[in-house]
Amino acid sequence: MNAPLSYWLFRIGSTLRWYVRAQTRYDVHSPHLVSFIREVYRDDRYYHAFGKIRDIRKYWKGQRQSVKLRAQGAKSKTTNRSERSAASLVATNAISDRSGRFLFRLSLWVRARRILEFGTNAGISTLYLAEADPRAEVHTVEGNPEVATLAQTTFKLAGLQPRADCALFSDWLHDNPPTAEKPYDLVFIDGDHRRQATLDYVRQLLNARTPASVFVVADIHWSEGMERAWEELKTWPEVTASVDTYHFGLLFFEPGLNGPHVTLLPTRYKPWRLGFFS
Repeated sequence: MNAPLSYWLFRIGSTLRWYVRAQTRYDVHSPHLVSFIREVYRDDRYYHAFGKIRDIRKYWKGQRQSVKLRAQGAKSKTTNRSERSAASLVATNAISDRSGRFLFRLSLWVRARRILEFGTNAGISTLYLAEADPRAEVHTVEGNPEVATLAQTTFKLAGLQPRADCALFSDWLHDNPPTAEKPYDLVFIDGDHRRQATLDYVRQLLNARTPASVFVVADIHWSEGMERAWEELKTWPEVTASVDTYHFGLLFFEPGLNGPHVTLLPTRYKPWRLGFFS
């Protein structure tokens, strides 16, 4: 790890601040968010798709071909390497199984029929999004052509054919302007961890939302800039509620939610908040 000490000090401080203000499911009273917690956040059921994705991860562990990295979006804080093996890239940059299962359950809960992902990487996160409903129309965008090639291999192994485009996110939005006529039920943004860029992407994609849509922004505590972006997003009038799970920030647009902005962690990490004293 080549990250400077200041980065790790920031991450430690950020995590502690997050923990102090975090709530548990017993603090949440909105029926809509209670449903989210029950069916997405706390659900631990096993689905056949998880085994398929596990096998594809195993495939990548044996792939040693080199992949050139490109400086797009915010620079990595933990490495300055310009080239890595496919196995290393998937092992460290692909979404974790735990977070991937979260996206799978979220896609099920939203009943997503049209999904947009910014940041395909090797396509593992795309599988979690797409396998929830193989009938869903999935669009995924990756800026690095060599990494996008890995994703195509992943999709072939999985027997899926999402619409995968290799482009910068800003260029893709210019060529595919979001419209209310073709809304997205679920949007996952993970690939350009810059404050202003994140705000710009979400602002444009608001044009293609429905009241039931959910937008997910990854790594909202990755940097001070991303934390500021998250705090700004929560204040937008279109956003009626939000949930901060530390790794993900979720934006909701359902009318009538009246702004519950929840920082959520499992009850076992704050066992004294079991609801007995509320």
